[in-house]
Amino acid sequence: MVKGYLKYDDVKIFRYENFYLSIIYTIGHIFVAMACNRIITGASLDMAAADAFVEPIINGFWFYLLLVYIKKIFVNKIEQRKSTLINASQVGILLAFLYTIGHILIAMTCNRLLTGAPLNLAVIDAFVEPIINGFWFYFLFEVFSKYKKKKILSGIGHINSTS
Repeated sequence: MVKGYLKYDDVKIFRYENFYLSIIYTIGHIFVAMACNRIITGASLDMAAADAFVEPIINGFWFYLLLVYIKKIFVNKIEQRKSTLINASQVGILLAFLYTIGHILIAMTCNRLLTGAPLNLAVIDAFVEPIINGFWFYFLFEVFSKYKKKKILSGIGHINSTS
């Protein structure tokens, strides 16, 4: 229904919105990670950049490992034991918790090994940077939602005024 109010270019933009937002978010995420690393640990720009690229790649493999292998193990154990505490459809919360712990440990380790930062500063960076990136995510989401709403409403207003 809304598609009728939009021009071709608008439909094309909204069609790829998640892809565009992901690219913008990723670029911003890298800059946030570099800035946090430099400010919190005092790492050089090249080492902060290396950490900002390497750590997400390792976390991507961790994410894949959880989804492909560990999820199957958890689901099988839950179903075998007929647990009343958690059922197989609720395994997502367990995986999210495990992913978060692993993510923090990976971030601390990468920071420590790549930049030589003291462990206490690496820990602080591993907690602060994701929080800032959460705000970055929210900011992008809200800005694009407002942009999309404005484009849709301006298209509706234009169509209604000519009829």
